[in-house]
Amino acid sequence: MTYASTLTSKNQTTLPMAIAVLLGVKPQSKLSYEVTDDGKVLLSAKSATFKDIAGSFPKKKPLKPVAVGDMRKAIAAGAAKRFKKSAK
Repeated sequence: MTYASTLTSKNQTTLPMAIAVLLGVKPQSKLSYEVTDDGKVLLSAKSATFKDIAGSFPKKKPLKPVAVGDMRKAIAAGAAKRFKKSAK
């Protein structure tokens, strides 16, 4: 299928809605133009960068620090539990 748009005096054009839907783009999306050796232009949507989507991740509350002694107790308890399981 072929779609058409008009180039303005500022070298701007409106992307046909069907193409925007096909590419999955929204306002402010980045588009990539690739010119092939035979003069054709390939249009694709640029993938989002981490910076673009970073705000969509849920915020984690900082955890309370754990004392070294508490870590050692937890490690010893886990090791003892594993040892008991392996001794059966």
